[in-house]
Amino acid sequence: MEPATRTGTKAARGLHVCPKCDSNLVQPTCWEQTNDRGRWRLWRRCPECEWHCDAVHGEREIDAYDEELDNGTAALTRVLKELEHENMQHIAEAFTAALAADLITAEDFG
Repeated sequence: MEPATRTGTKAARGLHVCPKCDSNLVQPTCWEQTNDRGRWRLWRRCPECEWHCDAVHGEREIDAYDEELDNGTAALTRVLKELEHENMQHIAEAFTAALAADLITAEDFG
C-alpha cells in the first residue's frame, strides 16, 4: 500500500486518479473517521486495473475527492437523461409509425 500524502504527482492528481493506470475512475469502497479529528481512513479501488488501497487522508483531500465524485455523478446523470430522451423519442416514433400503418388496435391495450 502506498502512503496517502506522498509529495509529487499523486497528491497533486487527486484521490480520484489511479496511481497504477492513471484512470480517473477510482471509487471509494469504505470510509471511517479516525480518532484524529479531520482525518479519514478511506478505502479505494480502480475498476479498470483493480488497484486498491486504504490510507488516512485529511479533510482537504477528502473534500476535493468528494467534489470529483459529485462532478462524475452529474456527468453520468446528464448522459442518462440524454439516453432516456433518445430512447423515448425512438419509442414515440415507432408508436406513431405503427398508428399510421394501422397496426395498433384496441385489442393491443386489453
